[in-house]
Amino acid sequence: MATKQVTAPTSGTPKQAPTSPTQAKPGLIATVREFFEDVVSEMKKVSWPTQAELKSLTQLVLWSLLISGIVLGIYDFIFNNLMALILKLG
Repeated sequence: MATKQVTAPTSGTPKQAPTSPTQAKPGLIATVREFFEDVVSEMKKVSWPTQAELKSLTQLVLWSLLISGIVLGIYDFIFNNLMALILKLG
């Protein structure tokens, strides 16, 4: 029958005890400072688009909006006239 072996932790530092509720919480200024440091750190990791990619994607969005607006305008015109016709007959 196999026996379980217990191994010691590999790191030389002892684990910290869980924080107790009596320890002071960081102040508002420290919390805000930490938040903005984290934001700056994350923004450095962002993969920003090149100017050419940004231009082409902006054009894509604008053309999509134009086409969607035209299609919705046509539907609105058709249904508006259809409802007017139905109300005149009824």
